[in-house]
Amino acid sequence: MAQSKVELFAQMAREQPANEMIWYGLASEYVKLERWREAAEALSQVVQLNPDYTAAYQMLGTSLANLGEHEEARRVWREGIEVAKRTRAWKAQQHMEGLLANVNPIADSSGLCTE
Repeated sequence: MAQSKVELFAQMAREQPANEMIWYGLASEYVKLERWREAAEALSQVVQLNPDYTAAYQMLGTSLANLGEHEEARRVWREGIEVAKRTRAWKAQQHMEGLLANVNPIADSSGLCTE
């Protein structure tokens, strides 16, 4: 039986735990499956490994909001906005500002900036 993408990314994360791209890939697969808790855990690893990874803040906040953890989602997006300002990721900044303004309900469950 072929391994699922989640299983493949999970295996790679165990083998290369310091690789934020692998953790982000794992989180993306969890988001597709709406496995919000696992996505949030993987995304927490991403921002721990690379505090400048603005897309991870976007998706982490969305995962938390989908878990009903709206205050924590807001905190993550505010932190992500500050990172985006510092790193000049203006599109990510704008997207997180929009998410922050509309945290309940979430209009776009992906939490990803589409541009």
